[in-house]
Amino acid sequence: MTAVVIGIGFRSAASASSIIDVIEAARRAATPHRPSALATAADKADHSGLREAATATDIRVLPIDAAALDQAAARITTSSAVVVHHRGVGSVCEAAALAAAGPTARLIVSRLISQDRLATAAVAIEEPLP
Repeated sequence: MTAVVIGIGFRSAASASSIIDVIEAARRAATPHRPSALATAADKADHSGLREAATATDIRVLPIDAAALDQAAARITTSSAVVVHHRGVGSVCEAAALAAAGPTARLIVSRLISQDRLATAAVAIEEPLP
């Protein structure tokens, strides 16, 4: 089965509704693909808003360590100087999605931003090796 993963980035003030907003936008943008996991930076995987959003959307959370985010960062398509300063990668959501979907993954949805601008999402799909 091909991995399709929504990567999530968010500020600590993000609520579950903010995260759900961006998850649903990512799901719509990824159609006809059906994401099977949410991926985020390991240090944010237990955030209450993310856990509540994961429960509400019935998608499991995959924590991604900093080394895996760094490794996937070369494949991201958007970059924020603020995020680079704080997290070391230009887009946590894109790097998390790519890292979780695997070394041959590619983005099918670049960074989307929630309406309140507190959460971001991107979608990656695993590419089979040639």
